[in-house]
Amino acid sequence: MFSQWDFERSVLAFMLVLILGGGGYILWQRSVADELRTGLGTSERQLTEIGELAQDVIDLQTEMANDVMASGRLGAFAYIEKQEVDSRIGKKFNIAPPTPEEYPSEGYEDTRFVLSVALPDYDFTRQEIANFLLFIEGNSARMRVTRIRLDLSPRKGAGADMWKPTLTITDRHPIATS
Repeated sequence: MFSQWDFERSVLAFMLVLILGGGGYILWQRSVADELRTGLGTSERQLTEIGELAQDVIDLQTEMANDVMASGRLGAFAYIEKQEVDSRIGKKFNIAPPTPEEYPSEGYEDTRFVLSVALPDYDFTRQEIANFLLFIEGNSARMRVTRIRLDLSPRKGAGADMWKPTLTITDRHPIATS
């Protein structure tokens, strides 16, 4: 049968093979496209999650850059003194030497600062104390007031809402790894 084929029949047979091969290729590409289309929803969801995580990271980096303690622009003593001035309570506290406590299994270290009233004639209203505490905790994620002791002012002429606070402020930071 093939011995009697001429050139035209060979070309037609070759074209038929190409057409059948092309049709098979088209069907195969459609199945690949369908698989890709079904995975598109999952990919879009993953990209959305990645975008949300990236935004969270950017927000945390911005927050850290704005936090003078976490960014390393101020040390703990300078930060406490700055908050005394900013809260308008004034530099009226003695700051005891810090006592560090390491928690290596947790990966952080606490440094505690005890603030006591510097002079006997210094006393404060609860609102002044609260404002100072708000400045301490509100301007840094690392500093927290962990103990408050309020004693009524024994000073003559002090009002009923005058107090002598003793405060413990804790600076929690990660342990530096080498």
